[in-house]
Amino acid sequence: MLQVEPPGGTCKPGFPESALLTRASGLRMRRRGSRILFIEPESASWIVLEEPYLSFWQKLTRAMTWSEVRKIEHPLPESQREDFLIRMYESNMVQVNGRSFLEPAELWKPVQYYPAYLCLHLTEACNFGCLYCMADSFPNKGKMPLETSRLIIEKVLHEIPSDGITIDFHGGEPLLAWDDIQELVKWARHVNQRDGLGKKLWFMFQTNGALLTPEKVEVLKELDVIVGVSLDGPSEVHNRNRVFAGSSQGTFETVLHNIRKAEEMGFQVGLLGVVHEPQDYLKAFRFMVHEMNRRSFRLNYSSYIGRSHYRLRFPVDRTEEFAHAWLEMIDEALAWCREHGESLSISDVNNQINNLLTKNRPFMCYRSPCGAGNSVLGFGIDGGIHACEEMASLDMFRLANIHDEGLNLARMVESNPIHRFLQSRTVDNIPKCSQCQFKRFCYGGCTSKTMARFGNVMRESPMCGFYQVVFEELMWKIHENPDMVGFLGVPGLEYRPWPVPSAV
Repeated sequence: MLQVEPPGGTCKPGFPESALLTRASGLRMRRRGSRILFIEPESASWIVLEEPYLSFWQKLTRAMTWSEVRKIEHPLPESQREDFLIRMYESNMVQVNGRSFLEPAELWKPVQYYPAYLCLHLTEACNFGCLYCMADSFPNKGKMPLETSRLIIEKVLHEIPSDGITIDFHGGEPLLAWDDIQELVKWARHVNQRDGLGKKLWFMFQTNGALLTPEKVEVLKELDVIVGVSLDGPSEVHNRNRVFAGSSQGTFETVLHNIRKAEEMGFQVGLLGVVHEPQDYLKAFRFMVHEMNRRSFRLNYSSYIGRSHYRLRFPVDRTEEFAHAWLEMIDEALAWCREHGESLSISDVNNQINNLLTKNRPFMCYRSPCGAGNSVLGFGIDGGIHACEEMASLDMFRLANIHDEGLNLARMVESNPIHRFLQSRTVDNIPKCSQCQFKRFCYGGCTSKTMARFGNVMRESPMCGFYQVVFEELMWKIHENPDMVGFLGVPGLEYRPWPVPSAV
C-alpha cells in the first residue's frame, strides 16, 4: 500500500501528488447491462464496476498523475476517487509509477512441495461393476503384498520431510483388503513411535459401502480412520451406474443401510457422489441435504478415464450443460442457506470461491502445476510409485518402484525427470490455457484426466468449457450476492462490495 504523510504528520494510505497512474494492460472485460466485469488474468484479480465508478474509470484514458486525476470533471468525490483507485491498484487493474501491486512472478513462484498425501492401492479387486470405474476394477484383480505396503509406509515416514502424513487406502474396493488396513494403521503408528519420528498421522479410505458392516465400524472408530462412502444420490441416480459386479443389480439399498447403521453407532462417514448426467446435480444435492441431512459433501463430475470411456457417452457439448446445471445447484444451495441460516460445504464450490477471492491455492487439483508428485503419490500393488493415485495404472507416469535399490523418496521427488516434466504442465505452458482469462482460477484441470481424453498432458482440461462458464458466472453471482461467500465458501472469506458513493 502507498503511504503519504499529510501536514498533521499521521500516515494514511494514499497517492503522492506526482504518482503516475496508468491502466494495466491485458485487462479482459465482460459487459452486462450497465455493469462491466474486469479480469486481470495474471494475478487472478477481478472486479465489477457500476456507476458512478465505471464512468470515472472510463475517463482514465492515459497515464495521469494523481494531481491530474483529482481535477477530472466527474461527480465522484475526491476521497472516494482515491479509495476506488487504491482498490483498483490492489486488484492489479492500475499501475503506479509503472509498477503493479501484485507481481505475478512472485505471486505464483514455484514451491518445492513434498507429497504428504500417499495413496496405497492395496487391491485392484472390487465387488462392484460401476460403469464409470476409474480403476476399471474386476473381482479377479491382484493385491499388494503386505511386506510391500509395510515397506512403503516405513519409507514414507522416514523419507518424506513433512510434519504430517495422510495415508489413503485405495482400490479397487479397499475393504476387500480389510485385514491389511488394520495391520497397516497399527504398523504406521508403531514405526512413528518406535523411531521417534513425531509425525501427525491420518488414515482414510473411500469405500463403496457394501462391506461396511457394524463390526468393521467398531474397529474403524477405535483406529480413528476417516471413511468416505460413494453415494451418487437417490436410488434412480445411484443404481444407474453403481451395480454389483457381474450383474445389473443396483447397490443403493445395501449402501444406504450400511451408512445408516454406521450413523446409529456414532460414526459419520463422508459422502461423495459422481454425476454423469447434468440434470442429476440437483437430484444429488437435494438428496444429500434433505434425505441424508448432510451439510458437507462432494459431487464430482464423471471423467473420460478407466471404464467410463467405453461404457458411457461423453457428448462434445457436455461441458456447458454441466456448467449451467452446476450453477443452478449453487442457486438452490444459496436459497437453502438463507432460508435455514446455515452454511454448506460443497466441494468444489468452496474451492472455486476460494480461488476467486484469495491467492492461496490449498487444494492440489486447483493449482498449477497440479499436485501430481508434489502433494500426492500413488503406489500400485507391485510397489510402483506414480505421480498421482489416478495415474497408478499408467506406466508413463511411473517414477520408480519402492523396491528399487538406493531409492530415497524425497530425492526422487527432487530429481526424477518424469516428475520434472509433470511440474512443467503449468497454465503458461498449455497453449489454450496461456491465453485464457480464467487460467489462474481453474489452473488447467487434472493432468490425468487430460491425458486420458486427449493423449497429451499439454492440453487444457476436458472440462475447459465448464470452468470458463462457471468462473465467470460465479464472479457475477458473488458481486450480486456477497453473502454466498459466507454460506458456500471457505470460512473466514468475505467479498467487499462497492459502497454507495455519497454526494454523487
